[in-house]
Amino acid sequence: MLGNGPALVLFHPSPHTSEILLPLAERLADFYTVFVIDTPGYGKSSPLSSEPSQLSDYTDFLYRCFKAMNIKTPSIYGSATGAQLSIRYALEYPKNVASLFLDNAAHFDDDFCEAILGQYFPDFTPKKNGSHLPQVWKMVNQMFQYFPWCFKEEKYALRRPQLPPPVLNGIVLDFLRAGGNYHMAYRLAFKHERAKYVQALKVPTTIFRWNGSIIKEHINNLLAFDLPSNVKTLFINGTPDERMQLLTDCITEEAAERKNYEVSKKIHAFKANTPIAYNKVTKDLPEITSDGAHLIKAWELLVERNPSLSAEIIQSCLIDSYS
Repeated sequence: MLGNGPALVLFHPSPHTSEILLPLAERLADFYTVFVIDTPGYGKSSPLSSEPSQLSDYTDFLYRCFKAMNIKTPSIYGSATGAQLSIRYALEYPKNVASLFLDNAAHFDDDFCEAILGQYFPDFTPKKNGSHLPQVWKMVNQMFQYFPWCFKEEKYALRRPQLPPPVLNGIVLDFLRAGGNYHMAYRLAFKHERAKYVQALKVPTTIFRWNGSIIKEHINNLLAFDLPSNVKTLFINGTPDERMQLLTDCITEEAAERKNYEVSKKIHAFKANTPIAYNKVTKDLPEITSDGAHLIKAWELLVERNPSLSAEIIQSCLIDSYS
Protein backbone atom coordinates (compact mmCIF):
# COMPACT_ATOMS: atom_id res chain seq x y z
CA MET A 1 0.00 0.00 0.00
CA LEU A 2 1.31 3.44 -0.96
CA GLY A 3 0.05 7.00 -0.66
CA ASN A 4 -3.17 8.60 0.48
CA GLY A 5 -6.51 9.29 -1.17
CA PRO A 6 -9.23 7.24 -2.85
CA ALA A 7 -8.43 3.56 -3.35
CA LEU A 8 -6.75 2.44 -6.55
CA VAL A 9 -5.90 -1.23 -7.18
CA LEU A 10 -3.27 -2.30 -9.72
CA PHE A 11 -3.38 -5.76 -11.37
CA HIS A 12 -0.20 -6.96 -13.10
CA PRO A 13 0.42 -8.98 -16.30
CA SER A 14 1.22 -12.69 -16.15
CA PRO A 15 3.54 -14.24 -15.17
CA HIS A 16 4.96 -11.09 -13.56
CA THR A 17 4.40 -9.92 -10.01
CA SER A 18 3.14 -6.71 -8.46
CA GLU A 19 6.73 -5.42 -8.42
CA ILE A 20 6.51 -4.62 -12.13
CA LEU A 21 3.86 -1.98 -11.33
CA LEU A 22 5.71 -0.27 -8.47
CA PRO A 23 7.08 2.57 -10.68
CA LEU A 24 3.51 3.43 -11.73
CA ALA A 25 2.24 3.02 -8.15
CA GLU A 26 4.86 5.46 -6.85
CA ARG A 27 3.75 8.07 -9.39
CA LEU A 28 0.10 7.65 -8.41
CA ALA A 29 0.65 7.62 -4.64
CA ASP A 30 0.37 11.43 -4.42
CA PHE A 31 -3.26 11.11 -5.52
CA TYR A 32 -4.47 7.68 -4.38
CA THR A 33 -4.07 5.03 -1.76
CA VAL A 34 -2.54 2.49 -4.14
CA PHE A 35 -2.83 -1.26 -3.56
CA VAL A 36 -0.47 -3.31 -5.74
CA ILE A 37 -1.83 -6.86 -5.76
CA ASP A 38 -0.11 -10.15 -6.61
CA THR A 39 -2.50 -12.40 -8.53
CA PRO A 40 -2.95 -15.53 -6.37
CA GLY A 41 -0.22 -18.02 -7.27
CA TYR A 42 2.17 -15.37 -8.61
CA GLY A 43 4.95 -13.49 -6.88
CA LYS A 44 4.79 -14.01 -3.11
CA SER A 45 1.11 -14.91 -3.01
CA SER A 46 -0.31 -18.35 -2.33
CA PRO A 47 -2.35 -20.03 -5.08
CA LEU A 48 -6.10 -20.38 -4.82
CA SER A 49 -7.25 -23.29 -2.66
CA SER A 50 -8.49 -25.16 -5.74
CA GLU A 51 -7.44 -25.02 -9.39
CA PRO A 52 -9.23 -22.12 -11.13
CA SER A 53 -11.40 -22.88 -14.16
CA GLN A 54 -12.47 -19.29 -14.91
CA LEU A 55 -11.39 -15.75 -14.05
CA SER A 56 -14.34 -15.52 -11.67
CA ASP A 57 -12.46 -17.84 -9.33
CA TYR A 58 -9.85 -15.10 -8.96
CA THR A 59 -12.25 -12.18 -8.78
CA ASP A 60 -14.38 -13.89 -6.13
CA PHE A 61 -11.26 -14.29 -3.98
CA LEU A 62 -10.19 -10.69 -4.63
CA TYR A 63 -13.66 -9.38 -3.73
CA ARG A 64 -13.47 -11.15 -0.36
CA CYS A 65 -9.99 -9.74 0.22
CA PHE A 66 -11.09 -6.20 -0.57
CA LYS A 67 -14.12 -6.57 1.67
CA ALA A 68 -11.92 -7.72 4.56
CA MET A 69 -9.67 -4.69 4.00
CA ASN A 70 -12.67 -2.33 3.68
CA ILE A 71 -11.71 -1.34 0.12
CA LYS A 72 -15.25 -0.54 -0.95
CA THR A 73 -15.23 1.13 -4.37
CA PRO A 74 -11.74 1.26 -5.84
CA SER A 75 -10.64 2.38 -9.23
CA ILE A 76 -8.79 -0.46 -10.93
CA TYR A 77 -5.87 -0.44 -13.37
CA GLY A 78 -4.88 -3.68 -15.08
CA SER A 79 -2.42 -4.66 -17.79
CA ALA A 80 -2.76 -7.78 -19.98
CA THR A 81 -3.91 -10.55 -17.60
CA GLY A 82 -4.53 -7.75 -15.10
CA ALA A 83 -6.78 -5.99 -17.61
CA GLN A 84 -8.90 -9.11 -18.00
CA LEU A 85 -9.13 -9.54 -14.23
CA SER A 86 -10.22 -5.89 -14.04
CA ILE A 87 -12.93 -6.40 -16.65
CA ARG A 88 -14.24 -9.55 -15.00
CA TYR A 89 -14.24 -7.87 -11.56
CA ALA A 90 -16.20 -4.88 -12.90
CA LEU A 91 -18.71 -7.13 -14.64
CA GLU A 92 -19.40 -9.08 -11.46
CA TYR A 93 -19.21 -6.19 -8.97
CA PRO A 94 -20.14 -3.04 -10.92
CA LYS A 95 -21.36 -1.23 -7.79
CA ASN A 96 -17.96 -1.82 -6.19
CA VAL A 97 -15.83 -0.25 -8.93
CA ALA A 98 -15.38 3.50 -9.42
CA SER A 99 -13.63 3.23 -12.81
CA LEU A 100 -11.41 1.00 -14.93
CA PHE A 101 -8.12 1.69 -16.71
CA LEU A 102 -7.26 -1.05 -19.19
CA ASP A 103 -3.73 -1.45 -20.55
CA ASN A 104 -2.89 -4.11 -23.17
CA ALA A 105 -6.52 -5.22 -23.41
CA ALA A 106 -7.33 -6.82 -26.76
CA HIS A 107 -9.72 -8.99 -28.74
CA PHE A 108 -8.88 -12.47 -30.07
CA ASP A 109 -11.36 -14.38 -32.19
CA ASP A 110 -12.13 -17.96 -31.22
CA ASP A 111 -9.97 -19.68 -33.85
CA PHE A 112 -6.91 -17.53 -33.14
CA CYS A 113 -7.31 -17.99 -29.39
CA GLU A 114 -7.53 -21.78 -29.72
CA ALA A 115 -4.43 -21.81 -31.93
CA ILE A 116 -2.54 -19.81 -29.29
CA LEU A 117 -3.68 -22.00 -26.40
CA GLY A 118 -2.54 -25.12 -28.23
CA GLN A 119 1.12 -24.02 -28.24
CA TYR A 120 1.68 -21.01 -25.97
CA PHE A 121 2.07 -22.72 -22.59
CA PRO A 122 4.77 -25.44 -22.49
CA ASP A 123 5.22 -27.53 -19.36
CA PHE A 124 7.83 -25.80 -17.20
CA THR A 125 7.54 -28.04 -14.15
CA PRO A 126 10.98 -27.85 -12.45
CA LYS A 127 13.25 -30.79 -13.32
CA LYS A 128 16.08 -31.81 -11.00
CA ASN A 129 18.53 -31.70 -13.94
CA GLY A 130 17.46 -28.13 -14.81
CA SER A 131 16.46 -29.09 -18.36
CA HIS A 132 13.44 -26.76 -18.21
CA LEU A 133 15.63 -23.65 -17.86
CA PRO A 134 16.81 -23.37 -21.50
CA GLN A 135 13.19 -23.84 -22.59
CA VAL A 136 12.02 -20.94 -20.43
CA TRP A 137 14.84 -18.70 -21.67
CA LYS A 138 14.11 -19.55 -25.32
CA MET A 139 10.42 -18.77 -24.92
CA VAL A 140 11.02 -15.44 -23.15
CA ASN A 141 13.55 -14.48 -25.81
CA GLN A 142 11.05 -15.24 -28.58
CA MET A 143 8.20 -13.40 -26.82
CA PHE A 144 9.82 -10.13 -27.94
CA GLN A 145 10.49 -11.34 -31.47
CA TYR A 146 7.04 -12.74 -32.32
CA PHE A 147 3.50 -12.45 -31.05
CA PRO A 148 2.41 -15.05 -30.29
CA TRP A 149 5.93 -16.25 -29.50
CA CYS A 150 5.09 -19.76 -30.73
CA PHE A 151 4.13 -18.60 -34.24
CA LYS A 152 7.33 -18.10 -36.24
CA GLU A 153 5.78 -16.95 -39.55
CA GLU A 154 6.92 -13.56 -40.82
CA LYS A 155 3.47 -11.99 -40.35
CA TYR A 156 3.83 -12.49 -36.58
CA ALA A 157 7.31 -10.92 -36.38
CA LEU A 158 7.54 -7.86 -34.11
CA ARG A 159 10.69 -6.41 -35.76
CA ARG A 160 12.05 -4.71 -32.68
CA PRO A 161 15.45 -4.68 -30.96
CA GLN A 162 16.20 -7.56 -28.64
CA LEU A 163 15.97 -6.82 -24.93
CA PRO A 164 19.20 -6.74 -22.89
CA PRO A 165 20.07 -10.05 -21.17
CA PRO A 166 19.48 -8.68 -17.63
CA VAL A 167 15.94 -7.67 -18.62
CA LEU A 168 15.26 -11.08 -20.15
CA ASN A 169 16.71 -12.68 -17.02
CA GLY A 170 14.26 -10.77 -14.83
CA ILE A 171 11.31 -11.98 -16.92
CA VAL A 172 12.60 -15.56 -16.79
CA LEU A 173 12.77 -15.30 -12.99
CA ASP A 174 9.10 -14.28 -12.91
CA PHE A 175 8.20 -17.42 -14.89
CA LEU A 176 10.26 -19.50 -12.46
CA ARG A 177 8.62 -17.85 -9.43
CA ALA A 178 5.21 -18.84 -10.76
CA GLY A 179 6.51 -22.40 -11.21
CA GLY A 180 4.79 -25.20 -13.06
CA ASN A 181 1.40 -23.47 -12.67
CA TYR A 182 2.54 -20.24 -14.35
CA HIS A 183 -0.12 -20.71 -17.01
CA MET A 184 -3.22 -20.70 -14.80
CA ALA A 185 -4.37 -17.05 -14.75
CA TYR A 186 -2.43 -16.43 -17.97
CA ARG A 187 -4.43 -19.03 -19.95
CA LEU A 188 -7.78 -17.96 -18.52
CA ALA A 189 -7.02 -14.35 -19.48
CA PHE A 190 -6.45 -15.39 -23.10
CA LYS A 191 -9.84 -17.08 -23.10
CA HIS A 192 -11.41 -13.92 -21.70
CA GLU A 193 -9.81 -11.56 -24.25
CA ARG A 194 -13.08 -10.80 -26.06
CA ALA A 195 -14.75 -7.56 -27.09
CA LYS A 196 -18.12 -8.77 -25.79
CA TYR A 197 -16.93 -8.41 -22.21
CA VAL A 198 -15.80 -4.81 -22.73
CA GLN A 199 -19.11 -4.06 -24.46
CA ALA A 200 -20.94 -5.29 -21.35
CA LEU A 201 -19.12 -2.94 -18.95
CA LYS A 202 -21.25 -0.41 -17.07
CA VAL A 203 -18.52 1.49 -15.21
CA PRO A 204 -16.44 4.41 -16.59
CA THR A 205 -13.59 2.78 -18.52
CA THR A 206 -10.47 4.01 -20.30
CA ILE A 207 -8.59 1.79 -22.76
CA PHE A 208 -4.95 2.70 -23.33
CA ARG A 209 -3.74 2.07 -26.87
CA TRP A 210 0.06 2.46 -26.95
CA ASN A 211 1.78 2.31 -30.30
CA GLY A 212 4.67 0.36 -28.76
CA SER A 213 2.61 -2.54 -27.40
CA ILE A 214 3.51 -5.99 -28.74
CA ILE A 215 -0.24 -6.67 -29.06
CA LYS A 216 -1.09 -3.37 -30.77
CA GLU A 217 -2.79 -5.15 -33.67
CA HIS A 218 -5.10 -6.99 -31.29
CA ILE A 219 -5.87 -3.85 -29.28
CA ASN A 220 -6.92 -2.35 -32.62
CA ASN A 221 -9.21 -5.37 -33.12
CA LEU A 222 -10.92 -4.55 -29.83
CA LEU A 223 -11.29 -0.87 -30.69
CA ALA A 224 -12.87 -1.76 -34.05
CA PHE A 225 -15.95 -3.03 -32.21
CA ASP A 226 -18.86 -0.79 -31.29
CA LEU A 227 -18.08 0.04 -27.67
CA PRO A 228 -20.49 1.71 -25.20
CA SER A 229 -20.33 5.43 -24.40
CA ASN A 230 -18.83 4.77 -20.94
CA VAL A 231 -15.72 3.31 -22.64
CA LYS A 232 -13.21 5.79 -24.04
CA THR A 233 -9.78 5.35 -25.61
CA LEU A 234 -6.53 7.18 -24.98
CA PHE A 235 -4.10 6.83 -27.90
CA ILE A 236 -0.47 6.94 -26.75
CA ASN A 237 2.60 7.34 -28.93
CA GLY A 238 6.17 8.05 -27.91
CA THR A 239 8.73 6.42 -25.66
CA PRO A 240 8.02 4.19 -22.64
CA ASP A 241 8.78 7.17 -20.38
CA GLU A 242 6.32 9.37 -22.26
CA ARG A 243 3.76 6.58 -22.08
CA MET A 244 4.22 6.34 -18.31
CA GLN A 245 3.61 10.07 -17.94
CA LEU A 246 0.43 9.95 -20.04
CA LEU A 247 -0.87 6.99 -18.03
CA THR A 248 -0.20 8.90 -14.83
CA ASP A 249 -1.89 12.06 -16.09
CA CYS A 250 -4.98 10.20 -17.25
CA ILE A 251 -5.44 8.15 -14.10
CA THR A 252 -4.84 11.06 -11.72
CA GLU A 253 -7.46 13.20 -13.45
CA GLU A 254 -10.04 10.80 -12.07
CA ALA A 255 -8.78 11.16 -8.48
CA ALA A 256 -9.91 14.77 -8.28
CA GLU A 257 -13.50 13.70 -8.97
CA ARG A 258 -13.58 11.30 -6.02
CA LYS A 259 -13.71 13.68 -3.08
CA ASN A 260 -15.52 11.32 -0.75
CA TYR A 261 -13.65 8.14 -0.10
CA GLU A 262 -12.94 5.65 2.63
CA VAL A 263 -9.83 3.52 2.95
CA SER A 264 -9.43 1.20 5.88
CA LYS A 265 -6.35 1.40 8.07
CA LYS A 266 -6.89 -2.30 8.81
CA ILE A 267 -4.28 -3.65 6.41
CA HIS A 268 -3.00 -7.17 6.89
CA ALA A 269 0.78 -7.38 6.75
CA PHE A 270 2.33 -9.99 4.49
CA LYS A 271 3.78 -12.86 6.47
CA ALA A 272 6.94 -13.99 4.72
CA ASN A 273 7.73 -17.66 4.38
CA THR A 274 10.53 -19.05 6.49
CA PRO A 275 13.78 -18.68 4.52
CA ILE A 276 15.17 -21.87 3.06
CA ALA A 277 18.53 -22.95 4.46
CA TYR A 278 20.83 -23.95 1.59
CA ASN A 279 24.42 -23.74 0.42
CA LYS A 280 24.39 -20.63 -1.76
CA VAL A 281 26.13 -19.70 -4.99
CA THR A 282 27.77 -16.38 -4.14
CA LYS A 283 31.16 -15.33 -5.51
CA ASP A 284 30.99 -17.91 -8.27
CA LEU A 285 27.47 -16.96 -9.40
CA PRO A 286 27.63 -17.10 -13.22
CA GLU A 287 27.24 -13.76 -14.98
CA ILE A 288 24.08 -13.29 -17.04
CA THR A 289 24.60 -14.32 -20.67
CA SER A 290 22.59 -13.59 -23.81
CA ASP A 291 21.76 -17.27 -24.33
CA GLY A 292 20.65 -17.99 -20.77
CA ALA A 293 23.41 -20.53 -20.19
CA HIS A 294 24.20 -18.89 -16.84
CA LEU A 295 20.98 -20.31 -15.37
CA ILE A 296 21.86 -23.94 -16.00
CA LYS A 297 25.40 -23.36 -14.67
CA ALA A 298 24.03 -21.84 -11.47
CA TRP A 299 21.46 -24.63 -11.22
CA GLU A 300 24.18 -27.29 -11.49
CA LEU A 301 26.20 -25.59 -8.73
CA LEU A 302 23.16 -25.45 -6.46
CA VAL A 303 22.33 -29.12 -7.06
CA GLU A 304 25.95 -30.11 -6.44
CA ARG A 305 25.97 -28.28 -3.12
CA ASN A 306 22.42 -29.25 -2.10
CA PRO A 307 21.82 -32.74 -3.54
CA SER A 308 18.98 -33.56 -1.14
CA LEU A 309 16.79 -30.59 -2.13
CA SER A 310 13.85 -31.03 -4.53
CA ALA A 311 13.73 -29.38 -7.95
CA GLU A 312 11.11 -26.92 -6.68
CA ILE A 313 13.32 -25.79 -3.79
CA ILE A 314 16.42 -25.59 -6.02
CA GLN A 315 14.36 -23.32 -8.28
CA SER A 316 13.52 -21.07 -5.30
CA CYS A 317 17.23 -20.92 -4.45
CA LEU A 318 18.10 -20.03 -8.04
CA ILE A 319 15.58 -17.18 -8.02
CA ASP A 320 16.94 -15.97 -4.70
CA SER A 321 20.48 -16.00 -6.10
CA TYR A 322 19.65 -13.73 -9.03
CA SER A 323 17.13 -11.47 -7.26
